[in-house]
Amino acid sequence: MSPETPEREEQRQTREGAEYRFTIDAFTPRTLPMARLAQYLAKLADVLGERNHVHLVGIEEGSTALVHEVEPTAVRNVRSRVQAVGRGEAPRDAQEAYRSLDGYLREDRARAVLREQDNDHGILEFPGANDAEDPYPLVRERGRIFGIVIRVGGTGDRIPILIESDGEPISGCHASRDVAKTLAHYLFEPVRLVGKGSWLRDAEGRWNVQRFNIETFEPIKSTMVSEALSELRAVAGDWTEEDYRDLERIRQGQKQNGGDLTPPRCF
Repeated sequence: MSPETPEREEQRQTREGAEYRFTIDAFTPRTLPMARLAQYLAKLADVLGERNHVHLVGIEEGSTALVHEVEPTAVRNVRSRVQAVGRGEAPRDAQEAYRSLDGYLREDRARAVLREQDNDHGILEFPGANDAEDPYPLVRERGRIFGIVIRVGGTGDRIPILIESDGEPISGCHASRDVAKTLAHYLFEPVRLVGKGSWLRDAEGRWNVQRFNIETFEPIKSTMVSEALSELRAVAGDWTEEDYRDLERIRQGQKQNGGDLTPPRCF
C-alpha cells in the first residue's frame, strides 16, 4: 500500500477529527496542582481556538499530557491557528495565550510541546524554563492606568473591569462593588484609574499590567490638543512655540500598557 499523501491525510483527518497533546515535562498528573491545571487549560483553549469543538478527553501518565480531540469540522481552523502561533502571526488573543502559557511554564521550571498526533508539522514548542530572556521579577507598587471602560461585571467581592488602553485590552483590573457600580456609569468613556498593581516585563522590554486593584478613579475630559494650546496662549506669560511643543510631548508621554510614564512607576 502506498504511503498517504499530505493532501489525503488532511482530508482523512477532516473527516475523522484530530488529536492534540500538550505535554509538560515537569509534572505528573499526581503532582500538577488543580489550580495550575485550570490555568493551563484556559490558555490552551485560547491557543487552539474553536472552543465549542475542542474537548479535553484525558490526562496521560508519565510527563503530564493533556489530550484534546478536535471535531472534524474544526480541524482545518485549529491546525491553521496553531501554525500561525508558531510563526507569530496568529490573532492577538492566541499570541497572548501562548506567551501566558510560556510564562506559567517558566514559573514552574518546566517546558512543554503541543503536538498533533500523526502530523509531524503540527508541533508548537514552549521553551518555558529554557527561555532566559526575561530576568525581571514581578514588580508591585501603586500606579495609574489610563484607558476606556469596556466592561464592568462579574461575581465576588472584587469585580472584574475590562479597560482598553492604546488599542489593547487590560483584563487584570478589579474593583470593589461600590467602585465598580460607579465606574459602570462611565462605560465606553476615558478614565484614570488609581490603585495598586503588579507589572511584568516581557521579552521585548515592555511592562505589562498583570493585576491592578482599583482604589479610585476619575473621568478624563476629552480636550483636543489645539483647544488646550489655544487656552494656554490666552494666559498671560512669556511662552514660546518650543514651550508649546514641549507641553504636547509631555501630554503624549511614554505610554505602555496603560501607564502615563515608564512602567512600572506609572504616576
